[in-house]
Amino acid sequence: MTAELNQQALKNAIKYFVAAAIAGSIALATDQVSFIWYPLLAVVMCMDETETRVIAASRGRMLGTVAAGVVGFVVHTVLQGWVALTVSLLILVPILRWCRWQAGLATGVVLLSMLFLVAEYSSLDWLYILNRTIDTLIGVLVAIAVSNLLWPINRLAEIYSLDLKLRQLLSKRLLNIQQLLFGTAAAPEAQVPLEGSRLIGQLSQLVNDELRSRPRGAATRKHWRQRCILWERVNHHSMQLLRLISWLPATFDGLEQGPWLNKLHQSLNTKLDVTELNSTNRRQLLKVASQTNISPLLLLAVEDELHRLISSIKSLQLASNAEISA
Repeated sequence: MTAELNQQALKNAIKYFVAAAIAGSIALATDQVSFIWYPLLAVVMCMDETETRVIAASRGRMLGTVAAGVVGFVVHTVLQGWVALTVSLLILVPILRWCRWQAGLATGVVLLSMLFLVAEYSSLDWLYILNRTIDTLIGVLVAIAVSNLLWPINRLAEIYSLDLKLRQLLSKRLLNIQQLLFGTAAAPEAQVPLEGSRLIGQLSQLVNDELRSRPRGAATRKHWRQRCILWERVNHHSMQLLRLISWLPATFDGLEQGPWLNKLHQSLNTKLDVTELNSTNRRQLLKVASQTNISPLLLLAVEDELHRLISSIKSLQLASNAEISA
């Protein structure tokens, strides 16, 4: 995992360097760009791992620039210095929130600070605002171009790859749960929950990017938003079940009467008949508790968490029905 993070960090650093070099070269070669830090600042604030996030950040950057320019021009006609900056912020922030342009808030604050606190900006007119908007647009366009040209991410392929990794990881966990219930396995590994949460976080981020980019695309038709939520539930309930089982003072054999338990570790990879996955009879659990001197509340908690886990697996199986081989 560390090697993957280092490789991604190196790619991101190269993207930033290339985009900043291109934007700076354009600014130096163009007489209209008076202040080079405008396109460079746009590159820094807009560059991200995927083009969807770059476009979203770029939209916020442009909206914040335009809104701050208009507000700054109006306030500049009557006020200057810190007082003008304070009044401008009191006007800009409500406008951005009212228009739901919160993504442009950071850009607007930075731009207004430079407009009112840099001495060279004593004169401010509409032409000046237009030029600064064009300067920002240069950095935005460079960031979008570089993000699309250097290591573009095939989101659907990455989504299916993460989905496969989650199936493999959680199938091993389900096998561990099955063996623990039968008394044939050791305690679970401590690093497993962190890995599952990390994969689910990456999957959710990619799915959100894909849905934002193509609202009616394959991600919507394959119910990936719902599947992310269900993966999170399976991960949570399986970990809770592992913790509860680890508190059991002895192995109880009452669960072995449920034939579905032998198929628990296959439930994520095989198209099972969901009617076979029924939870244990609670009267049987109370009988087991009286025979083994195990707390009935603990056994009921294990049974309840197991029921929640199986329900989540059922729902995930239905949501990803086309992806599971028969």
